[in-house]
Amino acid sequence: MKKMLFLFIVIFLTACNQANTSGSYAMIVVVNDNEYNGTEKDINDYELKDEIGKVTKKVSADVFPNNYQSNFFEKGSIIYSVKSDMKFIVVEDTKGERHLLQEAPGDN
Repeated sequence: MKKMLFLFIVIFLTACNQANTSGSYAMIVVVNDNEYNGTEKDINDYELKDEIGKVTKKVSADVFPNNYQSNFFEKGSIIYSVKSDMKFIVVEDTKGERHLLQEAPGDN
C-alpha cells in the first residue's frame, strides 16, 4: 500500500510540474519606439495613408521586439500609417493579409 501511495504522489507531483510551453503572446510590432498590439477593431473602418517601413526581423514570441521588429510578423511585412488616427498602424504580412494594430496604452 505504501508503494502505491508513493507511486501516486510521484506521478502527481511530476504532472503538476509540467510547464505550459504553448503560452499566449500578444501580436507586437515596434515602430519609432512605440509598441503596437493587435486589436479586435474592424480594419475596414480605417484607411491606409503611407508606407512607413517594413519589419526587419521576426523575433521569438517570448522576446520583446526592437524598432521595426515583430514577434508575430515575418521579415518584409509592410507597415502602413492610418489616415486620421495616429494611434493605429496596419501591417500587411508576407501573404498579403492586412492586420490592424493599436498603440499600446502608455506609449506616446
